[in-house]
Amino acid sequence: YAQAAKLIATSPRVAIKAGGGTRGHDAAMRKLAEAAGAAVVLSPGSTGVLPDAHPQNMHVGGSKGSISGNFAMANADLVIVIGSRAVCQADCSGIGYKSAQHVININGDFADALHYNDTTALAGDISAVIERLVPHLKGAAANKAAWLKECAAKKAEWTAFKRARFDAKPAFDPVWQREVLYQPAAIKVVADFAKSIDA
Repeated sequence: YAQAAKLIATSPRVAIKAGGGTRGHDAAMRKLAEAAGAAVVLSPGSTGVLPDAHPQNMHVGGSKGSISGNFAMANADLVIVIGSRAVCQADCSGIGYKSAQHVININGDFADALHYNDTTALAGDISAVIERLVPHLKGAAANKAAWLKECAAKKAEWTAFKRARFDAKPAFDPVWQREVLYQPAAIKVVADFAKSIDA
């Protein structure tokens, strides 16, 4: 734990990769992200682990990734992989961690915890491991302001990109011989309708 804490404190660009195993560990994940000053990159199966509006949530990274999620993956010098099987949709598919010098892996599965080279493995229940690690991180977030500012700019870029796609006007489709919505705009219509039913 002391070794992991030292790596976090001395690395200026830390990213947490939250795999599907982090579901149900929301409070612990938020506590670690804030104590470490880390950008959080989600897997397709872990959306919602950190609130969408949380400033350190960079959204999904990898083959299904966002501008902000892929930026954090590509530029982090330390990656904390949590509850991830390290499969292509979760961690690589052309993105990977090309700037990472070391990995801290928190996982209940020993094989997954030791998937990467240069790994400090903290094997066990995710919340229990995080609760034990966080007290070692006093002041660890102090040197992360510049990194989180860069990530915030990429998150704003991603938000603007999504907004432009959601607001796109229908276009003429030669197959259907009429105007149709682009896929993101159509998905938003369905999502907004579902919200209205729930309300």
